[in-house]
Amino acid sequence: MTDNAEAHSSPPHQREVFYVGGQYVTDEAGHHTLQGQMYVERLIPVESDKYPKRPSPIVFIHGGTRSGADWLTKPDGQPGWASYFLSRGFECYLVDLPFCGRSPWHPGNGTMIALSAEGIQTMFTACRDLGTWPQAKLHTQWPGTGKIGDAVFDHFFASTQQILPDWAAQERASQAACAALLDRIGRPAVLVGHSAGAPTLWLAADARPALVRTVVAVEPAGAPFFRFGVASGPGTPYGVSNAPVTYEPPVANPDVDLERVIARAPGPDLVDCMLQKEKGEGGEEGGGDVGPRQLVNLTHLRALVVTAQASYHAQYDWAIVRYLRQAGVRGVEHLRLGERGIYGNGHMMFMERNSDEVAAEVVRWIEEE
Repeated sequence: MTDNAEAHSSPPHQREVFYVGGQYVTDEAGHHTLQGQMYVERLIPVESDKYPKRPSPIVFIHGGTRSGADWLTKPDGQPGWASYFLSRGFECYLVDLPFCGRSPWHPGNGTMIALSAEGIQTMFTACRDLGTWPQAKLHTQWPGTGKIGDAVFDHFFASTQQILPDWAAQERASQAACAALLDRIGRPAVLVGHSAGAPTLWLAADARPALVRTVVAVEPAGAPFFRFGVASGPGTPYGVSNAPVTYEPPVANPDVDLERVIARAPGPDLVDCMLQKEKGEGGEEGGGDVGPRQLVNLTHLRALVVTAQASYHAQYDWAIVRYLRQAGVRGVEHLRLGERGIYGNGHMMFMERNSDEVAAEVVRWIEEE
């Protein structure tokens, strides 16, 4: 158990708000709008004797239909991960990715889409009652019933955002904005991203490898080449993202150049996934097969993939870990919370009752560097 009581009040800090990124776009009348800019909230801890200020700040990247507010206060009113990390001496940057939250959306982006309360109940908050995957019955950490009419659920659902239906466009804009933020920070940062925000981790590190050495992917979108969840189906054509990321040899057409095979589930209650084809696999040796292409700008990363015990991600996060290693990211570790004695969490683990215990494991891993 951790010293959770310390994190239950927001520690002393300074606050700054600003925007980064974006570009001017000219309309038919010759008028200009700024599009693709990103709202950033910077929280600077007051240094204490117990937790001196850390050299590397944390950049928190929210998931799909969410905003940076997720890290501030949990739906039950308790302080969120931002308070926990501040109390441990980390400077925190909370972003609203482009077109989300306080980052402006523009009509030219097209129709936005939204998730229903029924989908969110099933996948995120009332998994024990409504989830259909084997681990769902283990979900016990969401505060309240997780259903419509429960005060905590209603508060959570009220914060749900609309999202772009074009995932690649969203990721390209997020990559550019996060690269601008890293440039402004000007020193290596730790990136922490959740779910559909996790591809931005790899894309930001790809764009600014010297400014990203450590990444924490909290149940990243996937598995490779496929999207599970509220809207399952083909996805992440670049393996770790929908938007292009740098491979060697280069990838011109991911559907052709990233040769893939079915990888059988390595254990019970897991699902088969896709990985890159190994050299000679599925055909004659040397038969045009170049083997797994390498994520050349990510090979230096320390990366942690965090998976909750009861989440639908528990079925397939094994594949994103294996995929990253296969693509040359050797410093990848998989934190399965159940194996560390942290039980009952779902996909929104950082909002659940024992969120400080999860945060403590992440901080412990970061400190191992």
